Amino acid sequence: METRPEMVALLGSRARNYTLPQPFYTDPEFHELDLKGVFERRWIFAGLECELPVPGQYLVLSIARSSIVVLRDNAGKISAFFNTCRHRGSTICAPGRGKARTLTCPYHQWTYNLEGKLVHAGEMQAEFDRSGIGLKPVALATFEGMVFVCLADDPPDFSEFSATLGPWLTPHNLASAKLAWSEDIVINANWKLVIENSRECYHCAARHPELTRTFFLRFDTRSTDPLVLEHARKCREAGLRTGEAEGVDFELSRMPLTGGALTLSMDGKPVSAKRLGNAPEGEIGSMRWFHFPSMFAHVLGDYAFVFRALPLAVDRTLVTSNWYVSGDAEEGRDYDREKLRELWSITNDQDRDLCERNQEGIRSIGYRPGPYSRLREPHVIKFVEWYADVMTDYLTPAPRRAGIAA
Repeated sequence: METRPEMVALLGSRARNYTLPQPFYTDPEFHELDLKGVFERRWIFAGLECELPVPGQYLVLSIARSSIVVLRDNAGKISAFFNTCRHRGSTICAPGRGKARTLTCPYHQWTYNLEGKLVHAGEMQAEFDRSGIGLKPVALATFEGMVFVCLADDPPDFSEFSATLGPWLTPHNLASAKLAWSEDIVINANWKLVIENSRECYHCAARHPELTRTFFLRFDTRSTDPLVLEHARKCREAGLRTGEAEGVDFELSRMPLTGGALTLSMDGKPVSAKRLGNAPEGEIGSMRWFHFPSMFAHVLGDYAFVFRALPLAVDRTLVTSNWYVSGDAEEGRDYDREKLRELWSITNDQDRDLCERNQEGIRSIGYRPGPYSRLREPHVIKFVEWYADVMTDYLTPAPRRAGIAA
């Protein structure tokens, strides 16, 4: 168990509904604790099952200090392993996506089958027993076409999130979708600032003119707004779940778009001619959710957009954006890649500027924690409270948290 008295003291003394004290965004040692206490212990979105349609296809992602390979084996099962050779520790698969019959380490050619078993280790001593040396597995969970991984030996419960979100996603059939485009950007800001930025639209009217043409902003009136109520009625009649649902580390809802828009795009018009799964025609709005610590998503009638943020350093964050369309949609005929990605790529660039300015200001000796708007930033407050609870749990033995002498 890690101990860092300074972080424990700041977590215990910080003002609720205020931004975190400066070290949480700027201190490399605090960042190391984030990697261990959050990213090496929580469930992280890896991708969709449709990205691995046939045996041998794989994707690689890095979480904290660890490279992970997620693949489909010869029996059709999706598994995840640490992308680390059991010989001398080299990474095996290069970052990105690929396809292979076996996984061969480029260093000394040790080879593993798609189930992670070592099948070849050349020129080893006669008594060498390879039977107990395989790739170390990573915990993996799939539901409704989604794939999550967790690096912990004893992962936290995932069932509340998957059981809640699953029925909302069923009509969109993400398992039958396909990845149309993926885009990485590096934001020179702490990962928490990136997530905080993504969890509020207090800034949207001023900084996202393209997004706000179609994005519904009136969250403070969503329980009484006639547009929301009428949209919910139509969606229920079409067999879609409406309203809101939430748990400790997630929240989801289906919200209307504005101005008669049919999707989130530059002009509100569909960017793919094919419906996603069995989504009904018409204005079904955006089925949106977030899951801490690292992702949010929007599923619309014609495409799905998934955003994931992973820390690279105390002041550098990798943001990966994926766009998914119907599996039978053909680029150039049913969708134009540039039109598909345009709105969110512009929004990501705008948010990169905001987050980097935020990081720059927090470095100042003049920075002091400031109050969140409970009206416009409730999801930011939820995230910060979740983060504080997770780190307190990681850093402080349970009896001490309860005020009992350890």
